[in-house]
Parts: sequence; structure tokens; C-alpha cells
Amino acid sequence: MGTILTNQLNFRDLGGLQATDGRKIKPGMLFRSGDFFSLSDEDILTLEHLCLSAVIDLRAKREIEKRPDKAISTVKETIHIDIHDYAREKSEKFLENNDAKGLETVLIGDYIRMVNIHQADFRRFLHILATTENLPLVYHCAAGKDRTGMATVFLLTALGIDMQQIWEDYMATNLFSASFTEKIIRKVTESGLNGAILRPLLEVREEYLGAAIKEIDLKYSGLKIYVEKVLRADTSKLREKYLTTNHTPEPIP
Repeated sequence: MGTILTNQLNFRDLGGLQATDGRKIKPGMLFRSGDFFSLSDEDILTLEHLCLSAVIDLRAKREIEKRPDKAISTVKETIHIDIHDYAREKSEKFLENNDAKGLETVLIGDYIRMVNIHQADFRRFLHILATTENLPLVYHCAAGKDRTGMATVFLLTALGIDMQQIWEDYMATNLFSASFTEKIIRKVTESGLNGAILRPLLEVREEYLGAAIKEIDLKYSGLKIYVEKVLRADTSKLREKYLTTNHTPEPIP
């Protein structure tokens, strides 16, 4: 499902994605997003009508202090999992130096870093999803593409979603966030800097997730093993909780 918010274009429901056993993720239970700093009053009402009950914020403390989420009255629980955004710190220097190559490669290193350094954080993320009673739930970082993207890859793997759908969901960020990306590039250009070189930082790319999966394959024997053994995902509990209980085969025409 596409975004339903005016001021957060990368908000979307994971519902409807189909697992390899034929079951699907229940709609209206799990949402991924960028931050809620700029939500309009109408956006807040929309989330309240969804009965949003919990928020998992994957941003670093300094990001939250700079752009705190708007309050949503139905939310009973907000959990912070600090996954530091090193790419942003590096990118500021690359932009000042007009270093296009640096901006093209900074996120590749950041994805590999997340795989190796933030295992405890993603382990906690999956544990919360398996045990929380506060649903529906949304998880987000700043733009909802990299840290949220990796969290989603791990979650969908645990739920038994095939890689084609995982890739499609990951790359969909570029579609949802296209207008925001162009706005940022235009704004930076108008300030006198080369805004165009920021595009690799504002989008998701196949080489970013590809670098993470390659690292996982080389060091941890594959994504499924990484999620189950390293991140210790309780796949049975997650699937029981978030997948439809029965699969009705499509009628033969």
C-alpha cells in the first residue's frame, strides 16, 4: 500500500506481501516510515484513525532532538533503538568538497557497518515485534530508507517473504520519495552547492543492499541464517502473529 500521509511520503503498510507458504502479512499491523517531525494535523488524525499504538524510532539521539516526532494520541509506547547515522556526518564533508565519488560510496560502507556493528539493535527490533502487544506498530528512521530498509529486509526474511518481494519493497522508496528527493536537490542547488551529487544519498540503490547481502553471505552463510542465528529472530512467533492464518488458493479461471 502506498503512502496515505501528506507530509511523510515514505509511510507504507507491509500488509499484503505474500510468504512462501502462501500466507500474507496482515494489513494494518506493520508500517514502515520516515520520521514524524513534519506531520500535518490531518496526518496525525489519519494515524489516530489507524489506531497506531506503538512507534519504534531507529534514529540516533541527536536526530530525535533535532526533529522530534509529532505526538499521536493513540500511541501507547515509543521505543528508541539508536542506530547511528554515520553516513550523514561523512556526507556533509563530501558535499562541501564537491566529492561526488565519496557520496556515491558512503552508503555502501554504512550498510556493511549496519550488518556487522548493529546486530544487537536489529536483534532487539525483531524481539520487540515478536513480543509487543501494542499494535498496529510503525518503525522508522529519518528518511525511512536505509536503517528502516535494513530492518525491513530482516523482518520480511523472518516472515518468509521471498527475495523478489523484499527487493521490490526496498526499491519502492525511490518511487514514494521522488518528489522529496527533487525538492532537497533543488534547495541545495539554490544555496550555491552542487545539489545533484546528493542524489545517491537521498535514494536507495541496488548496490547498497547488495553490499549488505554480500557481506552477510560471506561472513554469516546467508541472509536466512543471519536472521535466525545472529539476530535470533523467533520466526515461528513472528509468522503466527503477523501472517494470515489460512491461505485460500486463487480460483482457477
